[in-house]
Amino acid sequence: MKSLTKKKFEEQGYSIVKNVLNFDNDLKPILNDMEYVMDRLIHKFSPKRKISKALKFKFEKKYKFVSSLNIFDLDQYFNTRLPRDHVKKDSEYFASHSLWNLIKHKKILKVVEKILGPEILSNPVQNTRIKQPEKTLPKKSINDGLSGRTPWHQDAAVLSTKGQKKTELLTVWIPFTKTTKRNGCMITVPGINKLGLLNHHSGYRGQVEIKDSKLLNSKKVAYLEANVGDIVLLHRHSAHCSIPNKSNNFRISADLRYNKAGQTSGREPLPSFYVKSKNKKNITISNFKQWLALWEKAKEKCIPRKYAFKYPLPTFKNKKRDLSRLINF
Repeated sequence: MKSLTKKKFEEQGYSIVKNVLNFDNDLKPILNDMEYVMDRLIHKFSPKRKISKALKFKFEKKYKFVSSLNIFDLDQYFNTRLPRDHVKKDSEYFASHSLWNLIKHKKILKVVEKILGPEILSNPVQNTRIKQPEKTLPKKSINDGLSGRTPWHQDAAVLSTKGQKKTELLTVWIPFTKTTKRNGCMITVPGINKLGLLNHHSGYRGQVEIKDSKLLNSKKVAYLEANVGDIVLLHRHSAHCSIPNKSNNFRISADLRYNKAGQTSGREPLPSFYVKSKNKKNITISNFKQWLALWEKAKEKCIPRKYAFKYPLPTFKNKKRDLSRLINF
């Protein structure tokens, strides 16, 4: 962590910080909570004759079994935020005590402070991803950003118009399994963040994707391989994507996000709150129950309008921010 500097981070648009977290203490509890969710789904959706056997499966086999049950929007049960559309009273989201502990983790916040400074908000643009080997995925899920490949994009592009312009968003990407080229690590183009926010369009299944992103395939990329315990930081304007999981194993990760205090989250009314401040009075959300209450309150606001968040595409109305006009850097 001593080598992490804001200048270097802003130069290349990413940083891999080694040995920040401990698997048994910090990450395994979240996997345990995910398995608890799987057990609930097995009880609810599995044929009765298969329940007892399925509950004894280990994590990967159990998730594969749950995936075979054709549960609508299965990924949402393991995702750390409300669904984007059709929010209902019984809408599921993954908000466990173990995840709360990760968001507030002192070692993570110490790293984040080096980039954002001491006044830090938790930003609700966050996800967990359970990526199976690509060969086991249904064809329709291969390019799904949560369970399959993620297209080239910038994280700032999924914010509101105001958030795109004003919010200094920092992504903290956390692997729960060793992440390599073979099992679908992320890739980025070093320094591309200096181009600023690019035009995006709606890609496969509505995902946010950089316009003319194929042009990035000819650029020299950095493979963001990471060990369990490491964290990967991404600049809000870093163009990045994930490559296919060609291994026989799962690739599990979470991406948490933070921004400087005093800025919009870009995802109102989803929960944004102080996680670090020199003024202790700013820390009004200090335990898991308070955090969960924020999400439930946000759900109540989202139900009448049917959606949790929207963001404008394309990012700009003219072509000045097209990648094709800026790629020669």
